[in-house]
Amino acid sequence: MYKTEKQERQASRLDKKKTKSMDEARLQRGATWSEIGDLVLAGDVKGMARTLKGALHRTNTRVAEAKSILSQKTKDMEMKAREGSPDHPYPKIAAIVVATRFELSSTFLIFMNAVFIGWQAELREGNIVVSILEHVFTLCFVTELTLRTLAYGWTTLLARENWLDVFLVGLGVLTTWILGPFGIEVAFLRKLTALRILRLMRAAKAVRLRPEFKEMWALIRGLSESGETLFWTYVMMGCVLYFFAIIATSLIGKQDAFRDNELAQEYFGDVLLSMFTLFQLMTVDSWTGFARPLMEVQAWVGIFFIIFIAVAVFVMLNLVTAVIVENAFDEAKQDEKEKAIKLEREKEEELEDLRAFFKQIDLDGSGSLTKAELFGAAKQRKVRQKLRALGIMPKDIAELWEILDDGNGELDSDEFVNGIRRLRGEAKSKDILRLYKELRQFEASVSSVEKDIATSRNRMENIKMQLERCRSDVAAFQRTMLRAKEAVKMAAQTQQMY
Repeated sequence: MYKTEKQERQASRLDKKKTKSMDEARLQRGATWSEIGDLVLAGDVKGMARTLKGALHRTNTRVAEAKSILSQKTKDMEMKAREGSPDHPYPKIAAIVVATRFELSSTFLIFMNAVFIGWQAELREGNIVVSILEHVFTLCFVTELTLRTLAYGWTTLLARENWLDVFLVGLGVLTTWILGPFGIEVAFLRKLTALRILRLMRAAKAVRLRPEFKEMWALIRGLSESGETLFWTYVMMGCVLYFFAIIATSLIGKQDAFRDNELAQEYFGDVLLSMFTLFQLMTVDSWTGFARPLMEVQAWVGIFFIIFIAVAVFVMLNLVTAVIVENAFDEAKQDEKEKAIKLEREKEEELEDLRAFFKQIDLDGSGSLTKAELFGAAKQRKVRQKLRALGIMPKDIAELWEILDDGNGELDSDEFVNGIRRLRGEAKSKDILRLYKELRQFEASVSSVEKDIATSRNRMENIKMQLERCRSDVAAFQRTMLRAKEAVKMAAQTQQMY
């Protein structure tokens, strides 16, 4: 009996492991229709739930992979367009789209369309000029979107930041070129074309990295990126209004004390009226006009209004402001990162350009540049033009060599590139620190020289004093010799007398 129960438990565990492994297999490869039918017939709710969960997981994974592939494809096309890669299918169109003039022309076109929309709104009836301008603007926007699509690939149309452009251009084509010629009434859709003015946001995006437009873009980006958060904030605000509206309708609109009060019935007669009134109270717009008369009937109404203001005004509205400000700061940080990436890309392009220029003037291809090679290359017209573009005039070439040369008479690629970059740009912190270090070293050398000079001066003074003593000794020796000579003469004269 004991063995039988033990065997049954082991068999049960094996069945559970087998079922679990089958469920995991279904989750990995996806359940077939026959397996789903077996689960339904068996009434296995857990199995069906696991199968549905696996299907959702696989779907999300595939969608994420598809988004990643499309995003990478868009980035690759944009990189090819901006670098002027020969692998781009439409290199001439890409060169036009990435040019600054194209962006400026698009921005000017958007501004002119905004002016046209304002002028069109003032007219009571349309005329031939309005119709012509409508077709012109539609053609221009379609052409612009087509060129961008050819330059950056069709996947750019699926990018989130381009959804508005695609919708507005498609709406213009629908109203102007499709429904209009067939005589279909499109008055409502034509009114929606006024949304084209929202394309001004794209004009703001084009200048977002310029310092003078930094604050403007921070506000626009913060507002646009806060849409989802604001939506849920408004949902929560609607729930708060609905909650307090039910309380207000029950305590004010349906109270016997306010049953015959026209003001109470006008503002709190039902839930919708109460929600609208409380929304007015939330904006603090003339709310005392209905609050004080109701407080004269029932004083506790004032407590209800104070509680609502404390929750809806002091908490909810400040929460909305905090959310917008936080998103604005986050987007500002993201813009700083984008600006840093752009500067790094420009730096890499500049380095590659300077290295290519170094190879051009390195006539013998040795990897090092001599003074003769530099002066010889400067005689070529293309080299002189490149030097002028770098801010170096032909008369400054000799001085350039003196600045870059470290004394060995040759310049390698790194010395030439780094030296030219320092000459072109402003003084950076590291350059100032390097100069400060060199000045300190020079100052230390000068101090050492001054100490040596002082030591030498002291030694010279000692030598001078010793020379003075020698001079005095020589003078004394001369005087002694003169006395000795005179003594010898006197002795000789004395001997002659005897």
